[in-house]
Amino acid sequence: MSQHLYRQLEQLFREEIKSGQRSPGDRLPSVRQLCSERSVSKSTVLTAYSRLEAEGLIEARPRSGFFVSTRSLHHSKMLRTPAPSQPTIIPATVSAGQVLLDIMEQGAAFDLLPSSAATTSSGNEQLRRSLARAQRRQSNSEQLYYDDPMGLTELRVKLVQRLAHGGSRVDAGELLITAGCQHALLLALMATTKPGDVVAVESPGFYGVFQLLETLGLQALEIPSSAENGISTDALELALQHWDVKALMVSPCYATPTGACMPEAHKQRILALTCARGIAVIEDDIYGEIYFGLQRPRTLYSYDNTGSVLLCSSFSKCLSRDLRLGWIAPGKYLEQIKQLKLVTSLASSQTLQQGVFQFLEEGGLERHLRDKRLQYRRQCQQLQELIPKYLPMAVSCTQPQGGLVLWLELPEVVNTLSLYARARDSGIVLTPGRLFTAQDRYHNFLRMSFVHPWTNSRLDALKRLGRLIQEI
Repeated sequence: MSQHLYRQLEQLFREEIKSGQRSPGDRLPSVRQLCSERSVSKSTVLTAYSRLEAEGLIEARPRSGFFVSTRSLHHSKMLRTPAPSQPTIIPATVSAGQVLLDIMEQGAAFDLLPSSAATTSSGNEQLRRSLARAQRRQSNSEQLYYDDPMGLTELRVKLVQRLAHGGSRVDAGELLITAGCQHALLLALMATTKPGDVVAVESPGFYGVFQLLETLGLQALEIPSSAENGISTDALELALQHWDVKALMVSPCYATPTGACMPEAHKQRILALTCARGIAVIEDDIYGEIYFGLQRPRTLYSYDNTGSVLLCSSFSKCLSRDLRLGWIAPGKYLEQIKQLKLVTSLASSQTLQQGVFQFLEEGGLERHLRDKRLQYRRQCQQLQELIPKYLPMAVSCTQPQGGLVLWLELPEVVNTLSLYARARDSGIVLTPGRLFTAQDRYHNFLRMSFVHPWTNSRLDALKRLGRLIQEI
């Protein structure tokens, strides 16, 4: 499929819709009609339509075709995308506050409500059955032995097949099971750095990364990132000319907190910049499976042929946060990672691995992901429409094409870290922008999630949040 063709088609309809040439409710040409008129393939048309649908510009109606969205275009597109960040590009020590700990203790890292006040779904029944069967089948003698530090072979073989969807070519013997993605990132940092080293990170970036850097005594070199393209390769190149960077931590696919997805050319340029300097690249691919379009983005790891990229991920975002089962493809650092896993966790749960393997073997993950991708895309669009309604003071908002979150900018007079305590007293949990940096920045930003359905209780929390901000 020609990337140029589907982007041409996508841009044509986007301009016609935004200019008013196509009004809400207008039917778009059928896939067959466009294939005939423009001599393009069916996949080209479907890709263009899928990307427009993910933006909320068009909507698919069963057995009827595609139509310009009847939802308010003013609401869904009135907020501009946040401008790229401009952090001070100097190494900084990291200090995490108590707010993050409080958020985690309330079970509200991806919600407006503490876990005690939230209504949750019953979860994945097939996964529970698979885990229960694995528990019943485990013999008494098996319970007395530790698992192979590399992890269950059958599970690693299944993971290799899934990694191929992102273009990654890896053998099961080059993959190691971990206790979640955070554990994988920890192992990667321990294998590639020592206390005092400088690690380049995205800004804004995942707060879990800053926690790891603080724990290991590493310095964070924040590189500006945009909501559209992720980390700035130009800024990275400039930083590498001035600082002795030992590792780069990056999340190319739907990074938190912005939801940015890095263009393929940027991934290749990052490798060109880092490999020549002997810099390890630690890739957090935890959101890679949660895409709203037709195709999963390629991993940065898939472009590497030097063993310099350590690919980390887990099931916590795409399946269940309770599994705490992740993996790392550590490239040339495999032997160090194996030793570090023995030191940090010894082995992984055999029962858990066997249950997840059975779930994958039966096709449960793919069925689950198909449903979740549609659900998250719908809930993302709903949140983008709710923001102008309940948070009319918002200045900008990202338009993610995957992942679980968006990045909301409020007026500069609003300090979301200060707002946290007031909101908590009202039964609302925020994720302030200040958590996503080691610097004194992003005070007027919020990370907001669309992982949960917009129930009445969550809508009420959003309304109350708007009133609190309005008082400021």
